[in-house]
Amino acid sequence: MARVRRKRKLLRQYLLVLVAVALLVSASFLTTSTILSDTARDEARQSADVIFQQAEDRVTIFEEDISSLYMNVVQNVSVVEFMQAETLPGRWDNLDGFFWVVGNNMRINKSLQNILLYNADDELIASKGGVFFPREEGILRSGLSNFSNCMFDPKTGEAYFQVGMPVYIDLDTGRTTPIGAVYLLFDSTNLQAIVDGALANEDSAVGILDGENTLFVSSGKWDASYAEETETHESADELVYVGNVGSTGWRIVSVVPKESLFSGVSQMQWLNQVTYLVVLCALCLICSMVYWTIIKPISRQTAFMASFTQDTRQRIEVTQDNEIGEMAGKMNEMLDDIEKLNREKLESQKKLLELEIEKKQTELIAYRSQINPHFLSNTFNCIRGMALYHGEKEIAELSVALSRFFRYSIRKEEMVTVREAFESLAQYARIVHFRFNDRYRVVMDAPEDVLDERIPKMLLQPLVENAVFHGLETQLGDGVARVTVRRGGGFLIAAVADTGGGMPEETERALRAAMDAYDRSEKLSQDVPGIGFLNVYRRVRLFFGKQAGFTLDNRPGIGLKIEMRLPLSGRALPDGKEAP
Repeated sequence: MARVRRKRKLLRQYLLVLVAVALLVSASFLTTSTILSDTARDEARQSADVIFQQAEDRVTIFEEDISSLYMNVVQNVSVVEFMQAETLPGRWDNLDGFFWVVGNNMRINKSLQNILLYNADDELIASKGGVFFPREEGILRSGLSNFSNCMFDPKTGEAYFQVGMPVYIDLDTGRTTPIGAVYLLFDSTNLQAIVDGALANEDSAVGILDGENTLFVSSGKWDASYAEETETHESADELVYVGNVGSTGWRIVSVVPKESLFSGVSQMQWLNQVTYLVVLCALCLICSMVYWTIIKPISRQTAFMASFTQDTRQRIEVTQDNEIGEMAGKMNEMLDDIEKLNREKLESQKKLLELEIEKKQTELIAYRSQINPHFLSNTFNCIRGMALYHGEKEIAELSVALSRFFRYSIRKEEMVTVREAFESLAQYARIVHFRFNDRYRVVMDAPEDVLDERIPKMLLQPLVENAVFHGLETQLGDGVARVTVRRGGGFLIAAVADTGGGMPEETERALRAAMDAYDRSEKLSQDVPGIGFLNVYRRVRLFFGKQAGFTLDNRPGIGLKIEMRLPLSGRALPDGKEAP
C-alpha cells in the first residue's frame, strides 16, 4: 500500500508540473502575441513613413538636379552670346556652341527632351530636341524660374513638364537687364522611377500631381479620389501621406491600405499561434514519453530491486530498445556477472579446501607411517656407504638415486622449475634402468628457455610411472618413455608419450568419463583405473582450472601420449579464456 501511495503521489506531482508548464506556455503565448502585434504594427507604420520620406527626398534631389542642369545652360557663354546676337549671322556663329550645350546636358540627364531659347520679345529663336512643346504661359513669375503643370503629348499620351528661367546680362552701369528666357522640356521617366520605388506594398498607391491636381505619374493601385488628398492623416482603413515637392507647386501622395500593411502582423500572429500550439502538443508528447519511457521503467526497476533479495535468480524484463532498456540489460548482465563471480568464488574456495584436505591427508599418512624423512635419508646414505665398502657400485648408485628422489618428493614447495622436475625424473629413470635391466629408457627433452618455467611438483613423474608400468611393461622388448616440455601459443606444453601398446578402450572411456565428472564438480571415484593419472588431472585443474588444457591421445598397439597445456609460470590467461 505504501508503494501504491508513493506512485499516486508521484503521478499527481507529475500532472501538476505538466499543468503548470501548460499554463506558463499559454501566458507566454498571450504576452508574446500582444507584444509582437504592437511591435509589428509600429514597425509597419515606421516602414511606411520611411518609404514616403525617402520618396520625398528623391523628389527634392530630382528638383535640385534640374536646377543645377538649368544653371549650367543659363550661365553658358555660348547660350548667352547666341541670345545676345541680333542678326542671323551672329547667331549662326554661336549655333555650334548652343548645340554642344544641348547634347552635353542631354547626356547628363536622359529625361531632358528639348531646350528652347526665347528672346526679350518672347520670340522663339532656337529649339533643339526630339520633342517640342511651346512654352507654357505664366511659368515665369516675378522674374524667377518655375515649373510648369503637366503637359500631355496627344499622340503618345506621355506626360512632360517645362522649367523656365530668365537670362540676364550685366550692363556697364552695374545693372542687369533681361535678354530672354530658356525653357527646358523633360519627360516623366525620372518621376516614374521615384513613384515606383515609393510603393510600400503591392496594394498601396503613389502619385505626383501638379498645381491643378493633374496626375503626372502614378504607381500601384491609384484611385482618382486620391488626387483630393491634401494632408497627411490616418483613417480607419488607410494611411495617407502628402508632401509638397519643393518650389514646384506639385504634390506627392501615397496611400497605404492598413489591411495590406498589417497583413504581415496577421501572418505573424497566425504563425505564433501555430508555433505555440505545436510547442504545447510537443510538450504533452514529451511528458507522456518521459512518463512511459523513463518514469514508469525506473519505477518498475525500483520495484524489481526491492524484490530482488527474495529471489536472486530473477531478472528485469527488457521491454524497451532505448537507454532505459539498455540500462536494464546492463543491470541483468551485472547480476549475471555477480552470480558468475559468486560461483567462481565458491569453486575457488572449494579447490582451496580440496588442496588443504589433500595436504592434511598427506600429513596424516606421514604421521601414521611414523616415518622421519631425515631418518630415511640417512638410512639411504648408510646403505650407499655399505655398498661402496663391499664394492657394490650399482647398489650405491641406486641408493643415491632413491635418496635424491625421496628428498625431492618431500619438499614443501608446491611449484618447482622444469629443470628441478627433470633432475628428479633423471633419478627416477636410473631406478627404472636398474629395475628393468636397461630395457626401458626415459628420455627428456626441453629447450633452454623453458627450464626456468615453474610447474606443480610431482606432475610429470606419475605420468612417466604410468607409461612404464602400464605401457612399456605390458610389451615384449625394449621401450621408451619420452618427456618433452616446450613453449607454444602462450602456454607451456608438457607431454609424456610411450611406445607401449596403449590402453584398452574401456579403460579410456572410464578415464574420460571420470575427467568429465570431475569438471562437473563431481568427486573422483577411487574405483576407476588409472587413479594416478586422474590425480594428476585433478592437480592440474586445482592449480589452473579450465585455463589449462589436458589431452589424452590413445593409440592402441602404438602407444599413449598425454599432453598438458599450462599457463607460463603459473600465470592466468587473459580475460579468463580457457586453454585450447
